[in-house]
Amino acid sequence: MQNRPAALNLSNWRQPGNGRWAFHHVREIIPSEPIYRGSRSSGFARSPVDAISQVSVSGPDGADWSLAQWLEVSSSDALLVAHRGELVHEWYVDDDIVGNPHIVFSVSKSITALLAGVLVELGLLDPARPVIEYIPELANSGYRDATVQHVLDMVVRIDFVEDYLATSGKFVEYRTATAWHPCAVDAIDQNLHDFLCSIQRAEGDHGEVWQYRSPNSDLLGWILERVSGERLAELMSKHLWQPMGAEKNAYITVDRKGAPRTAGGICVVPRDLLRLGEMVRNRGFANGQQVIPASWIEDCSDGGSLEVWQRGESSKEFTAGSYRNKWYQTGNEHRVMLAIGIHSQWIYVNPVTEVTIVKLSSQDEPLRPELDDINLQAFTNINAAASGR
Repeated sequence: MQNRPAALNLSNWRQPGNGRWAFHHVREIIPSEPIYRGSRSSGFARSPVDAISQVSVSGPDGADWSLAQWLEVSSSDALLVAHRGELVHEWYVDDDIVGNPHIVFSVSKSITALLAGVLVELGLLDPARPVIEYIPELANSGYRDATVQHVLDMVVRIDFVEDYLATSGKFVEYRTATAWHPCAVDAIDQNLHDFLCSIQRAEGDHGEVWQYRSPNSDLLGWILERVSGERLAELMSKHLWQPMGAEKNAYITVDRKGAPRTAGGICVVPRDLLRLGEMVRNRGFANGQQVIPASWIEDCSDGGSLEVWQRGESSKEFTAGSYRNKWYQTGNEHRVMLAIGIHSQWIYVNPVTEVTIVKLSSQDEPLRPELDDINLQAFTNINAAASGR
């Protein structure tokens, strides 16, 4: 167990050296709202697969890395593997990770989109409808002519640049609005909804090019609250955490006026993140019931546009892939789906081999592109060891 870094505060909690403690103590730094679990938790049967511990990957220098070396180099906090619903591997960097919710950053987007599928099934949300039918306050923003599906698929053309290392400008203004960064005393009313309304249109048509813009996912959270009349944390609890049989309460960070950070603020214990991944693998079925419509999971898996993806800025990562409802489709022969967050948070779902992998990390840098291929190679090798395929 690590102690809180002495100099840690709201301005530096994501900076190198602070993540290993901060990423599973976020509610001690940022305002948050609990996502309550239900009264009945679904357990995991355990059937350890020793071969997983023998997995190796090729490092950037061509040398073989053991599983332990890869976990260390990639600043891993937790690695969990399930095969056909049984927990076959479970590793934590220390005991403090097991029961303390860990921030999953942009994996939050994928989780929020699962909730959107439930509200679609309930008839509360229509992805084909214009955003401003649900949030009229956006009539003068860059979202004024976008649909909810555009928001879900990250194909909105807005004037915003995703720059995690920015020290000034629009991205810092965004972080400040979400309460992830300190603000001046005379700017204490800065908030996420006002920021979303301030974003302007960029050139080009919505729906043509995949562009990763986190405010889209915060907007999705606002839409879900508006159409349901409920707080996002309450919706998550009622429609996901309780029915799937979560073992611990989760939480989500909120801004100074209580708006949820659905683009990156969900904090969850590792085994419950594995439950979410398993629910996706099982086409929305968990804990003896259909939690998320199977048709929504199938759309997340198969509904993306290859052409729109290939025009985007990250198409080289999965040349045959796509992106749908905030889930990555790799386009490989196993139709693997991924949820990915900065600082190396992952859910890997392989519907063919029936393997789900969760990796939580405290990587110092938001992005380490040189490790992405190595991480994917590790997941592929772990999948083969877990499934025998």
